[in-house]
Amino acid sequence: MARAAKCEPKAPPRIAANAGEAAKLDDFLLPGEFCDARFVRRSDILFVTFDNLASVGEYDPPQPWLDVRTAKNGFSILGIMAKRKDWYRNASGPELLTGLRDAGFFEGFRRVVFTGASMGGFAAISLSSIVPGSTVIAFSPQSTLSRDIAPFEKRYRYAHRKWDWTSPEFLDAADAVPHAEEIFLFYDPFVPEDRAHADRLQGPSVRLIKCGHFGHRLIRQLKTCGALDAVFRDVGRGSFDEAAFRKSLRKRREVRPWKKELLGNLLASGHQKLALRASETFLADEPGAKFARKVVDEAAQALAASTNAATSSPEPAEPTDASVEKSDLVSESVSKNGPFKSEILELSNAIVVPERNHDRRLASGVLLSDRSYCELSRAWIRAGKSTPVPSLSSDEKIERLEGRHMFAGHMRGHFGHFLVESTARLWALDRLHDQIDSVLYLPYRGSVKQTRRALSAHKNFFELLDIKVPIQTHGTAIEVEHLIVPELGFGWKERYAGSQGYRSFMRDRLGENIAPDGGENLYISRAQLGAQRGGVLGETVIEDNLRLHGYEVFYPEQHPIEVQIARYRAAKRIVALDGSALHLAAFVMPKGGKVGIILRRSNANVADYVLQYQSFCGITPDVIDVIRKDWVSADVARSDYRSVGELDFGDLFSRLKWFGYVPPEADLRLPDKDAVSEMLMAFSERRGEEFTELPTS
Repeated sequence: MARAAKCEPKAPPRIAANAGEAAKLDDFLLPGEFCDARFVRRSDILFVTFDNLASVGEYDPPQPWLDVRTAKNGFSILGIMAKRKDWYRNASGPELLTGLRDAGFFEGFRRVVFTGASMGGFAAISLSSIVPGSTVIAFSPQSTLSRDIAPFEKRYRYAHRKWDWTSPEFLDAADAVPHAEEIFLFYDPFVPEDRAHADRLQGPSVRLIKCGHFGHRLIRQLKTCGALDAVFRDVGRGSFDEAAFRKSLRKRREVRPWKKELLGNLLASGHQKLALRASETFLADEPGAKFARKVVDEAAQALAASTNAATSSPEPAEPTDASVEKSDLVSESVSKNGPFKSEILELSNAIVVPERNHDRRLASGVLLSDRSYCELSRAWIRAGKSTPVPSLSSDEKIERLEGRHMFAGHMRGHFGHFLVESTARLWALDRLHDQIDSVLYLPYRGSVKQTRRALSAHKNFFELLDIKVPIQTHGTAIEVEHLIVPELGFGWKERYAGSQGYRSFMRDRLGENIAPDGGENLYISRAQLGAQRGGVLGETVIEDNLRLHGYEVFYPEQHPIEVQIARYRAAKRIVALDGSALHLAAFVMPKGGKVGIILRRSNANVADYVLQYQSFCGITPDVIDVIRKDWVSADVARSDYRSVGELDFGDLFSRLKWFGYVPPEADLRLPDKDAVSEMLMAFSERRGEEFTELPTS
């Protein structure tokens, strides 16, 4: 598993020796100590872009933030690419921009637009003063992290402590406001800190664009609403229409994060009745919306509590018979048989429809020859969330594909999602005896380039499955002469059991082709993954102690898929944090083994793992939940794949002894409280940001 996204291969830029040389080129890389300037000329409109905390190190090789979107509009781009998450509090950014300005670089453009989000928004505003008369687009920007200037900003404690917020040069973005021709400031007024920064950044040139209930990461929600491209296009051309922008935001009612933010704001402001009414409306549109169901349930509980106070007893700290049986109870409510009928449809002149810009987000699937929807083609991108029915526009071009082809659903790049979603229909190849011309995948989120990269990345996996026919994808609707549509044999919720056909397909083709190779005791580690992927504090503590008791510490992302499978086939005892590797191990692990799953976040979908292992290899995993705290980014309200769990190591190894993964008399080396605090600081250093504690219930 790669640590950074791979961008499209391009001819390497010319490396300029200095700003004077760079100003004469149409494509260059101008290196700096702490950030680089990457330029591509496309027109006389120039976007100067700055990384945010999430985009630093996102691409390998590095590319400017917004590169794809500016290319789509034909705009030139000058990306000031950060090498560390230092909020551009270094001399390199100003030196690069000042050198290019003095060399006459900016004089060749009719319009210059500085842009960024959060950290990048701060840099875009403050550094735009180097090129007076520029336009700025800033999303949720901070005006400064100086506590003397903005004492209300307490979210980015790591950045405030780590970087220089005393030197006056470009310290306060408010100082740059008078130098800009126009500043478009997009922010959520219900985020107190963002509202306070916006209040500091006002002036005649500033247009405050309020996006209520979009949160600090509003740029992501604007993208989901389909409004973001138009913002860049129209501001770039000097034709931004706020009324049209507001109209585009009507799609926010379909955006889950917006709904959750709205409910949170209503509850925080004491409008419980309004929150209840909104939740009921959301549930009518999306019955599986857990966040809305929670509000409704809590309202009912509050009503019951007013007449009958409830009591509860704490869970015992030491493992008891009840805690040992926890993993058996997890899957009791899930049907092991699943919703499987082994159904395969063969259709004539059906239309395979990918996600397209004019349709609803994620709308995709198969339409029958009469343009009605093929329900069997529906995909599930998470539990309770399926893809909407696609619709064709009246003038939409439909290509023709002759022959017999099998519909395989979406192609996902992320390894875990690939296993769960993209392999779910492949079981039908056993029934079809490979008598098809190709396997057809939909490009996830409509990106054909990313999908083809994903197909290439998973090439070895497909070869192990002995798939001999071509695997292809299309970015436009295609009418297929003969289309095979199998049911989902695997996937979310009860589908984790896998149909009989899917289980046989995986174990016969994947599990039997590679000989076991490795020891009986295996610890699957996430410690070498990038800090953005989350994990637990001090995973090396688990590694070191298990290594002392005969475990191989295995980093799956450092090995080809064949080696991973060989290790899992050889293991009789596997211990791991919850993660994608466990899904693969369940496909191939022999019966009679033991699997201990250590939860790394408090809301992990442990029932999915339990059901998969019970169904595929007759193993009921031992689930070990010893999370003391979830640590998350400052602007995140719940644990997710990026969160960091703080474990009770004493309780962890007590349970590992109880379950038989280490001897009862095992000598352990466990950290004290101060060492755990140092681990948190070290993880913050790796991540380049401060964490906020979410106490677990």
